[in-house]
Amino acid sequence: MWTNYDADARKNFGRTEMHPDELTHIMARTLDPNAVIVSETHSATAHYDAFPFGVREDEQMFVGYTGNSLGWGIGAATGAKIAAPDRLVVCSIGDGAVMYSASGFWTQARYAVPVLTVIWNNHNYQAVRLGFNRYGGKMAASGQYAGMYLGDPDIDFVKLADSQGIKGEKVGTAADLEAALKRGVQSTRNGNSYVVEAVISRIGGGAESTWHEGFKLTQRMKGRRA
Repeated sequence: MWTNYDADARKNFGRTEMHPDELTHIMARTLDPNAVIVSETHSATAHYDAFPFGVREDEQMFVGYTGNSLGWGIGAATGAKIAAPDRLVVCSIGDGAVMYSASGFWTQARYAVPVLTVIWNNHNYQAVRLGFNRYGGKMAASGQYAGMYLGDPDIDFVKLADSQGIKGEKVGTAADLEAALKRGVQSTRNGNSYVVEAVISRIGGGAESTWHEGFKLTQRMKGRRA
């Protein structure tokens, strides 16, 4: 089964905009063989089949959650690093989820808890969008998914982390990602957290939609005096 998945995933490699399948494979081959991967990326986007996960101390380990709430990942990764200080801990997290828990970067910097955070940035609440698409209602018919698009303006996650004392970089290609991950791993070995913001493609139903609500308060303020 894994072989079939691997062959299917490789069909998505080498695209102009990095596919999440390629991101996963690069992480699996680049990160430490005993890394702890704390994931807050939905299964609709992130397929971790490329990782040979196990439970022994010399194997890569997966730590996930059973619910679908947002905001768990950064704090959980921080806790995992405290529990396993001698292992590489990686927070694998979606862009939307970061916005529920970004203050955790400050905590990592304040208390010197070195975690590598990989942000899967597809400018979307993709899991929710896919749910609306499967439902097949008005949003699916119109291609207008209310509250799902996370661009305009784009969030600069590297600057967000830097403002709290954590360095990082933004990448958009597979070649750049591998080098960035290696720098991130070295940063954690030096005692400092690191953020890699990986820009990836949206996938599944409604992926092409960048529609968002057109409300602009300033348009209603024109001509009015303070």
